[in-house]
Formats: sequence, C-alpha cells, structure tokens
Amino acid sequence: MAEYTTREMIDAIEINPPVRRFLTRTFFPRERTHTTEKVEVDIKKGKRIMAPFVSPRIGGKVITRNGFSTKEFTTPRVAPERVLTVDDISKRVAGENVYSRRTPSEREDELLADDYRELDESIQRRTEWMCRQILFEGKLDVVDEEAGVDFQVDYGFDNIYVLASDKSWRLSTVDPMPFLRSRRSQIIKETGKAPNVMIFASDLIDVFIKNPHIKEAMDIRHLQNIEIRPRIVDDALTYYGKIAELGLEIYVYEEFFLNDEGEEEGVIPAGSCIMAHSEGEGGIEYGLITQLEDKKFQSYEAKQVPKIYCSDKAEVKMIRLTSRPLPRPDDVQSWCVIYPDSRSGD
Repeated sequence: MAEYTTREMIDAIEINPPVRRFLTRTFFPRERTHTTEKVEVDIKKGKRIMAPFVSPRIGGKVITRNGFSTKEFTTPRVAPERVLTVDDISKRVAGENVYSRRTPSEREDELLADDYRELDESIQRRTEWMCRQILFEGKLDVVDEEAGVDFQVDYGFDNIYVLASDKSWRLSTVDPMPFLRSRRSQIIKETGKAPNVMIFASDLIDVFIKNPHIKEAMDIRHLQNIEIRPRIVDDALTYYGKIAELGLEIYVYEEFFLNDEGEEEGVIPAGSCIMAHSEGEGGIEYGLITQLEDKKFQSYEAKQVPKIYCSDKAEVKMIRLTSRPLPRPDDVQSWCVIYPDSRSGD
C-alpha cells in the first residue's frame, strides 16, 4: 500500500460522500471546525423588544440586548479503530473469487478502504445519536467507564411536554389541534419564527390520524385543513401530509440504532413527535484533534483525522478515525418535543 501523510488522508476523506443522516442533515446542517478541544457556545433565549418613544429633546433611550448565556463545553472525542492482521490479507475477502490471484498487498488496500468507510459510518451514526439527544432531551451524556470519561453537555432545553392520561390523543374527547396551535404560537412568541415540520415516531402516527377530531379536519367538506397523502421519501422517511392551518408538514422517521447497552431503539423516541424548523436548528462544532505521530504530538483542525500505526511484535496494523463533534442549537426555544400518548410505545 502506498504511504500517505495524515493531511493527504484527511483530504481524501473530505471528498468522500458523507453518510446522510436525517436529523443531522435537517436540524444541524452547518459545520465549523475549531483550533481548541473546548468550544464556547452562546445559548440564546430570544426576546423581541420594540423601540421606545422618546421626546424630540432627548437623544435616545437605551434598550437591552437580547439575553444569552455563554458556556464552554469539551467536544466529545470518538475514535473507532480496526485491526488488520496477516491472516486478514492472506485469505480471500468476502465476494472474492475462490481462484483469485490477488496479492496480500492488493487485499490490504481494499480492506483499509472498507475500514475507513465503516469507521466513518460509525462516527456519522454516533453524531446522529448526539443530535437526537440534543433535540429530544436538550442535553448529552458523554460516558466511557473504562476510560473514566463522564460529563454532560446541557443546553437548558425545557420545551418537553408529556401529556397527562386524560389529555391523550388516543381519547375521542381530546382534540390535538388546540394544543398544537398553542405550542406553535409559543415558539413564534419566543423566537419570532414559525416551525414548519412535525416528525412522528412510527408508533404515534396512527394515534394521531385516527383521532376523530383529526379525521374530521381531513374531510373535504371541511376544506381539508389536514391532508394525509403518504409517500415514501427514502427507506426510513415517509412524508404523510400537512396541517395547512399551522403550516406544518408531517413526516414519520423509522430509523433505528443499537444503544450502548446493545438494545435497539428508534431514532425518534417511541410515543413522541417533534415540532421544529426544517431549515435547521443549529450546527455541528468540531474540536481540535491531537494525536502522536513519529513521536511528536500533531494537532489538526478538521472534522475527522485518520491514523495508521503498527505493532511489529504483534504483527498487526491499526487504523483509527478520530472526530470531536458537538451539536449546537441556535435557540433552545425554537422547537418542542411532545409525548401525547403514554401507551404508544406498548
């Protein structure tokens, strides 16, 4: 295999198509790298202030700036790696012809390329999970018991609404629309900007569209205030329709992941939905990455940094891909999370 510098490998990774993840792409589309491992984040809670009336004989009146708080967070470090052994390159790889005459060096090139791709995908999945935690909890727990890492990134998000059992959308006596109107109005009041999408967990969408008040609003005689016309956007994303009155498009996202306990979970938590802005709620901040190369510490301002190192004694080659991503919201009052039916996840 040809030898490349770390910078050349970073450039090669940058031109590869990224793994597209719905939450990251939709709600945290902007990316920015930093020259430090820690980043300062301005946590904004917007207020709209009118200009004051003043006398012609007075120059002006001071108005306060919109409030925000600045917090410093350590960017979480993720660094998946793979081991390449003599056995790996000496036998045929999956899909290779039984009578193949490829050399170990050629197999090494192919395996390293596959490893880079899979390590990148694992980082993208972790980043998607981090976006999920920020959106649905407003905070992120970074824990590695073996390495003694345990800290929390908390943005102070509190727009989480768990409805009481007598307010469940499953009940025929409960109309979801007044609640949705009030949440939309509250977001506009706090931020001056209206949300335009609702993302449902797959177990909740039927509860919503089967509610008799929603079914009535779908009736053509009532001008189809709610229109349900499902179509597949991709394998995991379905567009269901729109709520015309509120300017909200409805989607169901059915992507899953294995959590750190090895259990399968939906990216959208069971029984929940989110009301937000499709043009983004924030971005991803990437902290500085430092690693040892040729017995010297080298630092890189980049989204991902590869490293290949060897153990002559064990006769193995290690490939590592390091990243320090941190999702950052622009305004923690610009979206809300709703749990309208406690039995949806049963």
